Amino acid sequence: MGEKMNINFAGSQDNFEFTTLKEVITRLLQNTGYVVDADATGIATGFDKVDSVTRGFQSGELSVVASKPGIGKTAFLLSLLFNIASKSGKTVGVFSPERSAVKMFHRMIESETHQSVQKIKSGAIKDSEKDAINTILYTLSKSEIYVDDTHYLSKDDFHKRCKQLKNKYGADIIFIDGFELLSQKEVFDYHENTEKQPCVLHDIKAIAEELKIPIVIFSHLANTVNHTPSMDNVYDFIPHIADAVYLIHRQNMSDTADIIIAKHPNIKESLTVSLKFIESIDKFVDF
Repeated sequence: MGEKMNINFAGSQDNFEFTTLKEVITRLLQNTGYVVDADATGIATGFDKVDSVTRGFQSGELSVVASKPGIGKTAFLLSLLFNIASKSGKTVGVFSPERSAVKMFHRMIESETHQSVQKIKSGAIKDSEKDAINTILYTLSKSEIYVDDTHYLSKDDFHKRCKQLKNKYGADIIFIDGFELLSQKEVFDYHENTEKQPCVLHDIKAIAEELKIPIVIFSHLANTVNHTPSMDNVYDFIPHIADAVYLIHRQNMSDTADIIIAKHPNIKESLTVSLKFIESIDKFVDF
């Protein structure tokens, strides 16, 4: 991965590196003629119907978002990141062991500008589109998103990095994309050490409570289903530990995506909220 910004904090023994969206955009726009200003309740999801039920991600709570592969799990995460960081101005920490920070940010840039990163990088943008794209990139560059894309982390390292995100960067919420790869392989493996899974989830919930911020985990369903998923399709320990469980479903891969709120303190039984999935730009939006 490319060069990372290293910030030293006086008196701190553990200083970790995080890649920011501003860094990626600044490198992307070098020599292209674009300019990015270098100086320049709950956490609402940005989806009106979801927020009307949940009132956003709450302080100290652990939420799990699960889906089968290919449904748009990462697109939903990126849509949440855009809504929370760019539209609401919140500071977001992300652990992304499944993909590099640069790839994640490039995908977000392409989703919001509707242009390929390669096209932007080469300067092959029509003059009539440059102002609009520059405005979008400028807005994105102001987003406070810090990504750690380390593949395997011990419990202690993860805890320290979460504390740094909260105490040094002011993170309002933390996302984990790839729960399966978060911990060291010999300690936590979904296929070989299933008895360790509840312990890891308990540890993450404890961190959310300690830091008094929401933590949202993105994971796969326990089994592949062709029908609408339910709590029966998630790992059986999740409902007992997580405060909220969300399931993503798209019937026949249509442009309608159902966000099933399977568990939440505000509801007594599962309910479904429909969002529009725009496949061409890999994004979820309100209808």
